[in-house]
Amino acid sequence: MVLSIQKPTFLHNQWGCPLTGKGPFYTVARMKLFSFCPRCGAPDPIFEQDKRVFCPSCNLEYFHNVATAVGALLVSHGRLLLLERAQEPRKGKLALPGGFVDPGERVEDALRRECEEEIGWKTDLPLSFLGSFPNIYRFQGIDYHTCDLFFVIEPVYLEIKDLRLDPQEVAAVHLVPLDQVSLPDLAFESSRRAITLYRER
Repeated sequence: MVLSIQKPTFLHNQWGCPLTGKGPFYTVARMKLFSFCPRCGAPDPIFEQDKRVFCPSCNLEYFHNVATAVGALLVSHGRLLLLERAQEPRKGKLALPGGFVDPGERVEDALRRECEEEIGWKTDLPLSFLGSFPNIYRFQGIDYHTCDLFFVIEPVYLEIKDLRLDPQEVAAVHLVPLDQVSLPDLAFESSRRAITLYRER
């Protein structure tokens, strides 16, 4: 179904269009709306399927596709490492180490990089793929649809005192027995589902 919105109620995003960096760029409901075509400037491009932008004036097709993210279940002697988020979205909530995959990066390398950046933990231990789950990452008024891939790493030794936290991203870390992890305290639904899947294995 093609949807052309003429007079929606917009929420302004000061950072502009994610394609060109130019404004204005708006969010309404679950859809991302350009007020003007980012290539030719024609007004009111057409949106469909929550991801495709089409401009009839210059035939531009822009796809706001799903982003890839990774998460690590670091499990040591039945304890799961959880981070307390230091920034939005969901500041103060718990999360697994992880983040977005950079362009040209393997998901395995992205996971190791995120562990090193967030908690100063560098490892060559094997990664065991657990599963993937869809997620919505809301940041500054924009919903980013992601596919989150989760891997299990089981170090023999893991202690909080040996970690170096990035204070801009991580307020604190906790080693929690798996059967005591409170799923409602997790920031993202995909992480809740991953932990549930691991518990059921």
